[in-house]
Amino acid sequence: MVLDTLRGEWALRRNVDPTGEQLIGDADFASTGESALTYRESGILRLRDGRELSASRQYRYCAVGHRVDVQFADGPNTGKLFLNLAFSRKNWGYEATDTHFCGDDAYHAFYRILDAGSFETVIRVIGPRKAYDLRSRYSKVSRTTPDRLLFPLA
Repeated sequence: MVLDTLRGEWALRRNVDPTGEQLIGDADFASTGESALTYRESGILRLRDGRELSASRQYRYCAVGHRVDVQFADGPNTGKLFLNLAFSRKNWGYEATDTHFCGDDAYHAFYRILDAGSFETVIRVIGPRKAYDLRSRYSKVSRTTPDRLLFPLA
C-alpha cells in the first residue's frame, strides 16, 4: 500500500520555477489510523530577494480502495479534497496524477515514487494571474529504509 511507503520522516527540498524561490525543510507522514496518514511539512522559504520565511503545511492522506485521497488539513479548506491519486506501476517506480480546481486556477499534480527512499512531486499551477511549478524532492531520513517498494500494485 502506498501509505506504507510514505510513512515516516523525509528531508524536503522544493523549488519554485520560474521564480526561483526555494524551500528546505522536513516532512513527516504520521499514522492517524489504519488507512490514513497526516502529512506535516515545515521549513525555511528563501525568496528571490534573499529574505527567509518560516513555512508549514498539512494534509491528510487517506486510502480509499486502490486510490489515495489527499485532503487539506489546515487553513480554511480543512477536510476538503485536494487530490484523488491512483498510482500506477512504471518501469522506474510508481506515479499518479490529478488536477485540483480552485476558482479560475488549476493545480496539476504529478507524484512519482522512485523507490522506498525517495519520491518527488510537481504541482503545476496555472491561472489568470498564476503560472509556476512547485517541484518537491523527498528523501527518506530513516537508516532502515528497505531497498524495495512496500506496496506492490496488481
